[in-house]
Amino acid sequence: MIRYARMLALSLVVLLGAIAASAAWAQVAVSPQIYTIDLDKPNQTWSFRLMNFTKTPKQVVVSVINWTMDAQGNVIEIAPTEQSLAPWLQINPTTFTLPAEGSQVVRFAIRPAVPLTPGEHRAMIYFTEQPEADHPKGTIQALFRLGSAVYARVPPYTMQGEILSAKPDAHGVNFEVRNTGNATARMIGTYVVWRQGAIPASGPWPAQLGQSDFKAPSGLAASGQLTPDAVLPGLTRSVRLVFDAKPGLAPGKYVLYLRGTFGTPNVDRKLAFVVPASAKP
Repeated sequence: MIRYARMLALSLVVLLGAIAASAAWAQVAVSPQIYTIDLDKPNQTWSFRLMNFTKTPKQVVVSVINWTMDAQGNVIEIAPTEQSLAPWLQINPTTFTLPAEGSQVVRFAIRPAVPLTPGEHRAMIYFTEQPEADHPKGTIQALFRLGSAVYARVPPYTMQGEILSAKPDAHGVNFEVRNTGNATARMIGTYVVWRQGAIPASGPWPAQLGQSDFKAPSGLAASGQLTPDAVLPGLTRSVRLVFDAKPGLAPGKYVLYLRGTFGTPNVDRKLAFVVPASAKP
């Protein structure tokens, strides 16, 4: 569902001191980064695997919060209620030593003490490194904090994503989107950008699009996957799709095509736009 191998989606790296954050990103990873679960069967369990790529063991504490998202897609912690998912997560273990160049499995179950209403219930599980008690004084220690989101859905639920506006430019598209359903929606699909007048008579979608050996035909300026950013129920937010064209589209006239789904609804759009001569590559 997401591009996820070692990506740290919805992940935070907490640095104590002014050191390069890029070094910390490669030190640890968690898989999967996101769970989407249908709560239609009792007594299920799921698991994360936390991986340490360094030669140093790390002390880790696991915690869980209730959360929502703002219009820019930032995670915001909010107080839990009886209908929140966070209070009903049972996690094991909650503290452990992550071995050097090793891994640790962390399991969780969802055991609500009250019936959860239809729709989506979310929690964020954080894996937080603890400071070393014997860390040398006067030196800087980098600590990680990784967050993995759990989306639990109680039937019946709907994912009703809607594109309110789409504004293409030389480097991508700014979308304003909303979700009128009761479960998170994501845009899943592909896009192509053609130079105006170069679209084949057979249509804008090349047969080999998305395959590893795909070679862009003449006139195809950019192509790729739609951005699968989460749009929570009831939320209106901004989403940015970045074209694969480097360093950007040259000045000229173009046509953008979108094809896929946004939750349940289909996405099928055609947008003509102009990259002005003043646009910077």
